[in-house]
Amino acid sequence: MVVPMNLYAYCSEPSAPYSKPSKPSVPYCVNEYSNTHTCDDWEIRSYNNDIDSYRYEVESYIDQLQQYVNDASDYANCEIRNLD
Repeated sequence: MVVPMNLYAYCSEPSAPYSKPSKPSVPYCVNEYSNTHTCDDWEIRSYNNDIDSYRYEVESYIDQLQQYVNDASDYANCEIRNLD
């Protein structure tokens, strides 16, 4: 029995991350132009918590993008190896 030397590997095309995180909206009680606010403490705390969550989501998204880049490189190399 003869086994061909050029065996083709299955190359799995990577998927990009679904969506990037959305930056939280500045509360209505903040005047960004004059750098003042009329917010209650709970509104400021809530906004700061939203910002902290956003930072975590951005870091996670960056990690997912880096993994996508690595997977895309592996995919391209796999396809190259399958060329005759």
